[in-house]
Amino acid sequence: MTYKPKNVVITGGCGFIGSNFVNFIHGAWSDCNFVNVDKLILNSDTQYVDEEVQNSPRYKLALTDIKNTEAILKIFEENEIDTVIHFAADCTSTRCYNETSEAVHNNVLAFVQLLESVRKYGKIQRFVHISTDEVYGDSGLGDDEQGKTENSRLAPGNPYAATKIAGEAYVRAYQSQYNLPIITARMNNIYGPNQWDVKVVPRFIEIAKVRGEYTIQGSGKQLRSWLFVDDASAGLKAVCEKGKLGEIYNLGTYYEKNVADLAQVIQQEVDAQLNRPYEPPRYRSIPDRPYNDLRYFISIEKAKEYLHWEPTTSFEEGMRRTVASALKPKKAVKMHVAIYGGKGYVGLEVQKTLLEKEIPFVLATKKVGVDADAEVESELATLGATHVICVTGRTHGPGCNTIEYLEGGPDKVDINVRDNMYSATVLAHLCRKLGIHHTYIGTGYMFAYDEKHPIGGPQFKDEDEPTFFGSAYSVVKGFTDRQMSYFNQKGWENLNVRITLPLSLDLNQPRNLLSKIINYKELFDIPVSITILPDCLNSMVSLMERRVGGTLNLVNPEPISLFEIVKLYREIKPDSAGPDPIAIGADTERGKQLLATKGNCALDTTLLQQLAPVSTARESLLVHFATL
Repeated sequence: MTYKPKNVVITGGCGFIGSNFVNFIHGAWSDCNFVNVDKLILNSDTQYVDEEVQNSPRYKLALTDIKNTEAILKIFEENEIDTVIHFAADCTSTRCYNETSEAVHNNVLAFVQLLESVRKYGKIQRFVHISTDEVYGDSGLGDDEQGKTENSRLAPGNPYAATKIAGEAYVRAYQSQYNLPIITARMNNIYGPNQWDVKVVPRFIEIAKVRGEYTIQGSGKQLRSWLFVDDASAGLKAVCEKGKLGEIYNLGTYYEKNVADLAQVIQQEVDAQLNRPYEPPRYRSIPDRPYNDLRYFISIEKAKEYLHWEPTTSFEEGMRRTVASALKPKKAVKMHVAIYGGKGYVGLEVQKTLLEKEIPFVLATKKVGVDADAEVESELATLGATHVICVTGRTHGPGCNTIEYLEGGPDKVDINVRDNMYSATVLAHLCRKLGIHHTYIGTGYMFAYDEKHPIGGPQFKDEDEPTFFGSAYSVVKGFTDRQMSYFNQKGWENLNVRITLPLSLDLNQPRNLLSKIINYKELFDIPVSITILPDCLNSMVSLMERRVGGTLNLVNPEPISLFEIVKLYREIKPDSAGPDPIAIGADTERGKQLLATKGNCALDTTLLQQLAPVSTARESLLVHFATL
C-alpha cells in the first residue's frame, strides 16, 4: 500500500539535498503542506528554495535547531505533522575532522533530541532518516567488486560516517523501544544545484570559470558514484511512499568517475556554456585527508525491486543543469538575527547594517537580568533566530553621559554586572543550548599602553587578557571578555568582538565619537585604535554568516589620534561648525594623567585582516567624511 503524507516537516531543507528535495516534492506531493526546519548552518541558504515554493501557501520556513524541543513540538502540534524527512546534518567530512566533537553534537546529540520530540508528540506516521553510503567504508577498485548491500558490514572511514552510524544506532533503539515508524535511506555521492562550494563539483566549477589549477587531493584516482540530486529526491519519495517501516534502502547509481576525469567534464561544460573554446584542465596535487576512501560502491537492487526506483538522469544532463545553475547570479539569505540591546547607539548601527545587507532580524523583547531567565529562553527558542547579537552593554545612565555613571554604590554594581556581564554570559549559554550562533559586542576599553605595549610598539593581540582596570566598567567588561573564552571552545559558535571608540556617520547621535570630539576644545594627540562602525560591522556580519567563533579585535588597522580625526574632518569639511581643538601631547602633565587613568591602547588587527579585511582608520575616514 502506498503511504500518502499530508503535513510534512523537512529538516535541513535549506541545505543542498534538502532544498532540492523541497523544490522537487512540493510539486510531486501537490496536496501536502510543508514546514522546512533549518538552523542555517554553513552550507544553507533560504534562497535555495525556489521562489515559487517560498510563495506557496503550502510552504512554511521555521528557523531553529532540531534540538530545540520547545520549538519542534510547537511546529509539530500547530501544523498537525504526520511525516518527517530528516536531512539536517553537519555533513562535510573535512569539517568533521577539524571539529569532531561538534559533529557529534550536531549529528548525534541533536538528532537524539529530535527523536525525543517525535516520541513525545506521538503522531508521526513516517520518519525517513537520511544516512550515507560512507557508513560502509571503502570498496575495492576492481571491476569485479560487488556493491555493498544494506546488510554489509559497517566500517566508517571518517568521523562524519562514524556520526551517521551512531545516528542509525539510535534509530534502531527508538524503533525497538518506542516503535517509532522510521525508514533509513543510505545515499550515494550526490551532485546538483545549491551544493556547498567546499564540495568538489561546485569548487571545480569555480575553478573552471577562471581556468585555474584544479587542486586534487592525493592521486585524484578516487572513484565516486555520481547521483543527480533530483534522482535522489525521487528515491526518497519512493522510500516514504513504498518503504517498509524499520527497513534500510540504498539509493545510488552505478555510474562512476574519478576526480581527475570529473575536472575535464566540468571544464568542457563550463567552457561550452560560456561560449568559449575548451581548454584542458591543469592539475595541482594537495595533501590528502588523513584517510580518504578510494571508492564508495553500493548495490541499489533492493530499491529497484521493492521501491521500483532507479536513477533516470544521465551524468551529462545532470552536469549541464548543475553548471547552468551555478553560472546564474543568486541572492543569498543565510541568517535571521535576534538583537539584544538593539535600541542603543551601537545596536541602532547594527540594525542599519543588517537592513543595508537585506538580512532579516528581530529585536528581542525580553531583557536578560530584568526578565526571568526562563522567560528569556522561551522567547529565544521561538524567535526563529539563527544568530544572536548581544549589544546590551551599559556605558552611561540618567544624569551622566559617560562610564563614570557606573562608579558608586551597590546599585551601580548591580546595573554594571547585569548589563555588562550577566546578560552576555546568559545569552552565550542559551545560544549554545539552542544551537544558535552568538556574537557578543564587547570592548577594547580594558587595555592600556604599558611597558610591554608602549605607544608605537607592539599592539594588544586577540588572545591577550585585559590589562586596564581603572574603572568599574573596564573591570566588569574585562571579566566578561575572559568569560567568553569558555564559549570559544573549538567548534562552539561564539564570536567575541572587541570594539573601541565606536565612530559612525550620524552626527545627530550624541553617543557617536565623531559627534562628541568635533565640539571638544582639547583633544588627546596619541594614536589609539578606533572602530569605524560602517566598516567593522560589515566585517562582523560577514563572519557571523560564516559562523566564525573566537575572540577578535574589531577595529580599523593603524591607530589614529582623536586630534588627527578632527583635523581630517576640518580639512574635508572646512565649513563645519566647531572649534579648532588644542592638541594634548603624551609628554604633557595632562597627557600623562590621561594615559594613567584611561584605556588608551592599540589593538592588533592581523587576524581581522585575514578573516574579513577593513580599511585603515585614516583611509576609511577620508572616504566617509567626503560623503557627509
